[in-house]
Amino acid sequence: GRWDVGEIFVHSKVLIVDDKIAVIGSANVNDRSFIGTSDSELGVILTDDDAGAADSRKIGCVRDFRLRLWRQYLGLSLDGKDDASISNPSSYEVYNLWHSTSVNNQKIISSVFDHFPSNQITSFNSYAKRKSIYNSKNPAEREASLNDPDRLEEVRGLLTQYPPKFMGDDKKRTLLNMFLEELPMKATL
Repeated sequence: GRWDVGEIFVHSKVLIVDDKIAVIGSANVNDRSFIGTSDSELGVILTDDDAGAADSRKIGCVRDFRLRLWRQYLGLSLDGKDDASISNPSSYEVYNLWHSTSVNNQKIISSVFDHFPSNQITSFNSYAKRKSIYNSKNPAEREASLNDPDRLEEVRGLLTQYPPKFMGDDKKRTLLNMFLEELPMKATL
């Protein structure tokens, strides 16, 4: 098949606390999600009183859920043979694994796709222009425009770092200025 890229907006949220409690849902922290008369939301809470027990046979579903999720995010072996590297979620080693995986994946993907978020795209206009050029191409032209697409085989898991300078020029502008720029202006005398 051909490589391609597009935006995916993940709307689900997961919170895992000490391998004892997992909250999975779609609610945002705003009135639309909590007031009850607007957006419909779904949530599940998993609890495991045996998490952290000395007897490893009693470690339960929340820890297993975290390990399965992290294996996918980090591109680890799905059979669990790499679980020692993520067994202590608060360790520096695990933090460094998350960080290095996300940074490496972001570098690879942004080097292949010219319009993928990167520190070189510092404004929305620049991003929109690059994306428009890419989207205007037919599939064969899109594939031909990629920079060494075989590098995508090096991507591990599902994580990418959000580049801190991506659209950074626009972040300096105030929300009011951005709102006013979007309004259709009519000259009146």
